[in-house]
Amino acid sequence: MSLNRRQFAASVAAASLISQPFAALAQRGGMRIFVGFPPGGLPDLVARAVADQLRQSFGTPVVVENRPGANGRIAGQAVKNAAPDGNTFLVAPASNIVHLPHVYSDLGYDPIKDFAPVAQMVENDFAFTISSKIPATNLREFAAWCAKNPDKATFASPGAGSSPHLMGVMVAKSLGTRLTHVPYKGSSFALTDLVGGHVSAMMSSTSFVVQQHKSNQVRILATTGRSRSSVLPQVPTFQEQGMAELTLTEGTWLLAPAKTPQAIIDKASDAAVLSVQGPEMQAVIDGQTIAAPLGAIVMRRLMLAEFEKRGAQVKANGFKPES
Repeated sequence: MSLNRRQFAASVAAASLISQPFAALAQRGGMRIFVGFPPGGLPDLVARAVADQLRQSFGTPVVVENRPGANGRIAGQAVKNAAPDGNTFLVAPASNIVHLPHVYSDLGYDPIKDFAPVAQMVENDFAFTISSKIPATNLREFAAWCAKNPDKATFASPGAGSSPHLMGVMVAKSLGTRLTHVPYKGSSFALTDLVGGHVSAMMSSTSFVVQQHKSNQVRILATTGRSRSSVLPQVPTFQEQGMAELTLTEGTWLLAPAKTPQAIIDKASDAAVLSVQGPEMQAVIDGQTIAAPLGAIVMRRLMLAEFEKRGAQVKANGFKPES
């Protein structure tokens, strides 16, 4: 089929408009992916695997920049304030987008208005873990132990106001017991004290405590997934134990500043989804999380649904960041 002069001119103009955002990337020297947590954690590892695929897809340098602190809010604010030119992205756990806004009155960003969803790469569940020094092998036995030892009934989280903090509050409420929250500056410090028996329990991502569970340093009593963890098939879910309200998983998401050109969003989304199949991401997934790739459109629907769900949970439990 041949094109007349007018059709040819229109097609050239359209191609020029589509290529403009990509040309801008090359002119500005590449992309940055912000991560609100230190190197070595799940968000950081996922970001580096995505960065490699973005580098290949866009043919431009991609740098991962860690901005740890304030439960990831510092990185979120940096991306919100960045120019929406396709050079800046955020890799963050879903809780930074759907949980924190219901907890902090001055978050520094509006997750629905200030970010454009690009893709979900992986998904993980959480584990409720107790010290191996406690003579309990299931949730009911742990609740009974707490009733007999109220001064020792504590639970650790990686930070006040975090998702694990909320879930610990929900566990205590569902069990009809009292657990005093002990916040830490990160999961590593909390786990050290749990192994040492200085705190009774801990809520964290399942992958973070698998090895200590297998070596009998700690004991995982339940996980929050819709089904049992593939790396812990012997550990029942909360749902199996009559606590369906604690069924919760968390994705790791790629986002961009609002108003980023749609052509870049679409291409970055394809690259992020493709990264899940690559060797870098497979190394991250192995034993740590599960592949759960979603494109931008599906991810936006999930983001809105999870935002409403988490808000209802925070309200129902009277949850406060300092509680």
